[in-house]
Amino acid sequence: MEIKVFWQANCPNCAPAKQLVRDVVGIMDIKVRELDISDINGMSEAAFHAVMGTPTTIVVDSNDSEIASWRSQIPSKEELLDVISN
Repeated sequence: MEIKVFWQANCPNCAPAKQLVRDVVGIMDIKVRELDISDINGMSEAAFHAVMGTPTTIVVDSNDSEIASWRSQIPSKEELLDVISN
């Protein structure tokens, strides 16, 4: 399992979204990738997952298939914990 957080510099909600994910996974062994959609790697991943806005948080399985996503919004701590603990 991996959590991908798509962000961009001028997004006022991106820093809180990244911090929420860091806080949640700080107690678990889950990989997190923070992807800036303004660079080539971030753009490529965003296109693959059809990300159209930031912040977007996507939880994927080992095959990179989407388990859950929050697009252009910040998930609640409870929502994120529920997804990654099941």
